[in-house]
Amino acid sequence: MSPLDKWIAVVVATLNPLTGRAIAIPLGAGMGLPAVWVCVVAGVSNFVLAAAIVLLIERVEHIGPVRRFIERKRGKRLARFVQGKGLGYAVVLGPLLLGTFTVILVFQALGADKKRMLVYSLLSAILLTPLIGWTSLQYKNVLEELVRSLGAVR
Repeated sequence: MSPLDKWIAVVVATLNPLTGRAIAIPLGAGMGLPAVWVCVVAGVSNFVLAAAIVLLIERVEHIGPVRRFIERKRGKRLARFVQGKGLGYAVVLGPLLLGTFTVILVFQALGADKKRMLVYSLLSAILLTPLIGWTSLQYKNVLEELVRSLGAVR
């Protein structure tokens, strides 16, 4: 696999809503890419897509069925939590549990402020990406062996 293919795999894994940084960074470390640059690429890719989702939702929330769904959910107790201090916790810690894009979609539907979502998404990228990168470096040998064994299976 060429170095360009490895970088493309990291970016695609970062942009995939099911995997995100939690898979992309260990994948890059397992393929032997420089950890600092993997973290930078994964963090930037993740934030750019998160910002695009936040801005896209702003455009789609005027569509009838989407607007009705949002209006039904905004009066709920969870929506009050989201609009309060819960937004910071959820956007910074939620990506570890649910994934960045899932958290953004749910919280936008519950009425979270778009500017706060962007700020917290940036904080998430700044805080979680190095943490995942550090963890990946600690287990780099295991990850490299895993990637090597997956390549041998094909």
